[in-house]
Amino acid sequence: MRVRDLIKEKGFEYLIYALLLSLFFSKAIPNIILAILSIWTIIDCRNNKGLGLNFTFSSRTILLVLLGFLTVKSVFFGTILYDFKVYKGFFLLFWLTVVLKKVTDFNSLKGVILWGINSAILCSVFLVSLFFLKHHTLPFSNTAEVNELLLLERPYIGFIAVVGFLLAIEKAFISIRGKYFWIINAVLLFLFIILISARISIITLFLVAIIYLFFYAKISLLKKVVFLISFIVFFGLIVVTNKNISERFFVKNNLEESLKVASDYEPRIVIWNCAFSMTQKSDFNSLIGFDGYGTISDNFLDCYSSTIENVSKKDYFLSEKFNSHNQFIDLYLIGGLIGFGLFVAFFIKLFSEVRENFFQTAIVTAFLLFFCVENIFYRQFGCYLVGIFILTLSHVKNKINE
Repeated sequence: MRVRDLIKEKGFEYLIYALLLSLFFSKAIPNIILAILSIWTIIDCRNNKGLGLNFTFSSRTILLVLLGFLTVKSVFFGTILYDFKVYKGFFLLFWLTVVLKKVTDFNSLKGVILWGINSAILCSVFLVSLFFLKHHTLPFSNTAEVNELLLLERPYIGFIAVVGFLLAIEKAFISIRGKYFWIINAVLLFLFIILISARISIITLFLVAIIYLFFYAKISLLKKVVFLISFIVFFGLIVVTNKNISERFFVKNNLEESLKVASDYEPRIVIWNCAFSMTQKSDFNSLIGFDGYGTISDNFLDCYSSTIENVSKKDYFLSEKFNSHNQFIDLYLIGGLIGFGLFVAFFIKLFSEVRENFFQTAIVTAFLLFFCVENIFYRQFGCYLVGIFILTLSHVKNKINE
């Protein structure tokens, strides 16, 4: 009976913790656990006469309006069957916030996420170590080899390392005991980001440090300027002295050479040029975008085929079928100014909601920058992250932090 009572009282929360821990290691297990949690939530809703949701105007409302607009538009143009491959991610993250509504101990939730991130990165370090012992080199300037070494693709594992870094620093701020443990944890996560040469993650930490310095640090302006110069010098030293990072940032002898290498090796330059060129097509409506993702995908392939001269590079782009690699561009292509404007409004409202808390602001900033280089809504993993951090944790008023 006591076990049954424990399961009834804590079972739901423990299942959520299991989902969070498995999220970094498996695609199937989180979905299985979420299915169980969904059934549990529906049963509770029937017993409690509803979901208990409060439909006030918030960033979540704006994102819901965006989803509604895109869905209605897809139904109108008859492209919903194809487009649903993307939109199902939206539904996943919204449903996740309903399921997580039962969680009351958000400090423990953050702790479990941090341990999950640490575990994923520890496994990646182990794989990297095996590679180094065998080959006596680290191929972190080569994206293809790196993605085979790491537990997740470099942009995503770099991103969760940034989130882990922020969670560890937050724990160091609010913990009475174990403060130095969390500081060491944060330092190790930072070193991991440097090790794998994750560009957007390095830029994110640099920007987050500046945001803290100018909007949250209660020090004199002179000290802020001194710290800013120190940050810039430190960032410059990291880029210049680390060979892998300098190659990732295309640092060469002069600007002309750097731009040439960047245009040859950075896929986003080709991708974003193709995205711009397709907005000049006659069937693109600047207000509501293209009729569906099928058209967008075909346009990208046509552009890669006609603009890339290098045969091997062209074959690579056509086989990978690269999307826009920028969520803002993606929403402009599929939703025009309405879709793009709603997504911008979502972030403006979100920042206004979390501005009093530095750590929430930092995490939202990290997501904003990551949205600028990846289509997070295309990935199940990305949708889980948005549902957990943006739509759940960003709306939690943590009394300890306050």
